Amino acid sequence: METLVDHGKCRAIGLSDIALDQLAPLYESARIKPAVVQVEAHPYLPETELLDFCKEKGIVFLAFAPLGHGARPGPLEDPAVLSVAARVAKTPAQVLLAWAIQRGTAVLTTPKTAARAQESFNISALPQDALDEISRIQTRQRLNQVVKTGIPGFIARVIGS
Repeated sequence: METLVDHGKCRAIGLSDIALDQLAPLYESARIKPAVVQVEAHPYLPETELLDFCKEKGIVFLAFAPLGHGARPGPLEDPAVLSVAARVAKTPAQVLLAWAIQRGTAVLTTPKTAARAQESFNISALPQDALDEISRIQTRQRLNQVVKTGIPGFIARVIGS
């Protein structure tokens, strides 16, 4: 990857589906440090230590599936998220996106409609007590098993293959 940067084939190095125990030694040995780390992250899998490491090292932490990857039940139906959404007059999705952004993550969503995409832009800052309430959620669950199975959960299948 560093050779690709050296030869102008790419401008930066990004990593995905990596844990802190894998990232830390890689970061220390890399000549060209990773610019971004993309991992599943939401209140059920907050990846707090990894996020803190990325902040400390100036690495963008990109959360995919910040709404819980459509899992049911999932973060969108969590009682704490629903309670905050009712208090701040936002949808659960808007609350989850605000929580992610306020903790310092970039987010990657895959809205299925233009209305959902527009909704994602209409977020606002949550009060500290709401952030704390969501951060206290105790459920710990990975919702995309690509890390464990090696099966690409987000790669579209080509018709006819």
